[in-house]
Amino acid sequence: MTGTSLAPRPRASRWLLAGWMATAAFVGFRFVPAANASHTHTGWDQKHIATIHGNDGPAGGGSGPGSLDEEYCIMSETSAMPASTIAPFIQETLAALSFDTIWDGSADWRVDLWRTQKYCNEYSTADRNRIEIEYRVRETWASVCGGDIYACVTSVSPVTDSSGAHQHYKYMNVHLKREQMAALGSTTRARKFINHETGHVLGLRDPEYYGHCMHSVMHNNLYSSLGCTDPVWHPTPSDFASVRSIANRTN
Repeated sequence: MTGTSLAPRPRASRWLLAGWMATAAFVGFRFVPAANASHTHTGWDQKHIATIHGNDGPAGGGSGPGSLDEEYCIMSETSAMPASTIAPFIQETLAALSFDTIWDGSADWRVDLWRTQKYCNEYSTADRNRIEIEYRVRETWASVCGGDIYACVTSVSPVTDSSGAHQHYKYMNVHLKREQMAALGSTTRARKFINHETGHVLGLRDPEYYGHCMHSVMHNNLYSSLGCTDPVWHPTPSDFASVRSIANRTN
C-alpha cells in the first residue's frame, strides 16, 4: 500500500542527526566490554529514542509491547515501491534474522522492537502518535535530509530523562530512499541502510573524519569517501556494547 501524505502529527525535521548517509557515491556474541565503536551522544542533548532506558515486558515475547518497548510502523510514499513490498523486509532485518545480526533484543531487551499491524498512514492521528518509530520510504528526502542523495533520521519531541541529566526524544523518523531499498534481491545493501539508520535511532553516530573507521554498521563501506572499507551490513558486537552503554546511561 502506498501513501503520499506526511504524518499528521508534528513530526517535522526538528532535529537532524549529525552525519548523513549517501546512497551511491558512499557506496554471535553481544556481551563484550564497551568499545565506543559508534560514537554515542554525550552531554545534555542525546539523540536516541527515550524508551531505550527501560523494558516493561517479557524479553522477546508477550502479548504485545509495553509502554517502554519500541513500536515501529512502515509506510511508502512512492508508488514505485508499495509498503507491502518493503515492510516484511524491514521487519526481517530488524528482528527475524540470526540474533547476533539484529537490533531487536539489544541492551538486555531494552531494545524490544514491535512492528505495528497497519502501515503508518492507516492510523488515526491519535493512534499514530503512540508509535515511537516510523520507517518511511520515498524517492527523495532532499528537503528533510539536506540533499537528494541522503537518507537520515529525524528526532522529534524532546523529553527529559527520569534522571534529569539528559534530554532524549519521544519519536524518531527513519527516512529511506526507494533507490536504497530497490534491489531487494541484493539484500546486503538494503540492510546496510536499514541497520545504519536504526543505529541512529538507538543513539549511534557516523564517522567524524577521514579514516575514523571501525568494525561497525555505522562505519561500513557506505562511507568509502571517508576511507571506510568494512562491508558489514549488520550491527556488530561493538555496536551492541555501545547501545547497552546508552541504555545504562543516566548522564
